[in-house]
Amino acid sequence: MHEKQPKGSITYRVLRRVLGEVGLTKVWEHISSFYLWNAFPLNGKDPRLFQVVGIPRSGTTLLCSSLDSHSRIICISEPYHQWKHNGFVYAEKILQFDIWKRHPSLLIEQLLKVHKDKMIGFKETYYSESHGHYKNYFFFKKNFEKGIKTIVIVRDPREVWKSLVIMHSEKKGKVPDRFLEAWNDLTEWALRNNIFLIKYESLISNPVYVLQKVCSYLVVEFEFDMLHLRPKLALGDPKALKGGSIVNKSLEFEKFLTKDEILKIERGCFGLMKALGYKPIQLAEQYADEADEN
Repeated sequence: MHEKQPKGSITYRVLRRVLGEVGLTKVWEHISSFYLWNAFPLNGKDPRLFQVVGIPRSGTTLLCSSLDSHSRIICISEPYHQWKHNGFVYAEKILQFDIWKRHPSLLIEQLLKVHKDKMIGFKETYYSESHGHYKNYFFFKKNFEKGIKTIVIVRDPREVWKSLVIMHSEKKGKVPDRFLEAWNDLTEWALRNNIFLIKYESLISNPVYVLQKVCSYLVVEFEFDMLHLRPKLALGDPKALKGGSIVNKSLEFEKFLTKDEILKIERGCFGLMKALGYKPIQLAEQYADEADEN
């Protein structure tokens, strides 16, 4: 493990510092984001390349870490966000040096050349149109259209919001429309295009079955080592990055969310929640109360 975080490229650090000093931080955010998601587009011709996509707190890091524990798979956790935030990507154990300072797409191309016997993939979090300079939905959709293997992982939106509230208590009671937009946009895109989709709840309750399906999609044999996550340096869920086993969890959103939060999520995501088998709680109670009144 590194005792302290490495430094990104000199050019990257100088640009960010200079623009920040002259009050142009927002300019930097938009310029760096545009460059990040549009420069060096990935080539979809290599059947070994894949992407794992999900909104924050939906299990992307867990799935990525599980895949990366396979002997024939390399799955990098958030290389694009690593590069945007730090100016480098952790690359220990996958290349001859510990960090990669150039654009992350070039890292992926390099891995495809160096590791010819392995599947090469990455996971990134999905941000929709309303997320300002964070938006990157178009990146995943372009990759899919090019033929890049795509795995979408979804989670009950009420559980996603609960997880976000636990990590960021200031969010409690304030379900933003962009959260609903992102969950709906990703889920609808996956279902409409028949993209390979797994549910977080299925992954943690029946990991062998789900991971066997994922391996079949990637055309590799399932390995039981995938159930034991290796610790890694990256961006993503800290618990999943520490390594360990896949742990089943029960639904807990009713313990942490207000009735209004639950109701807003159920109203905003009702159609796609129903399609995925997520049953509404507060919405059902509201309809029952209205029926009693009539």
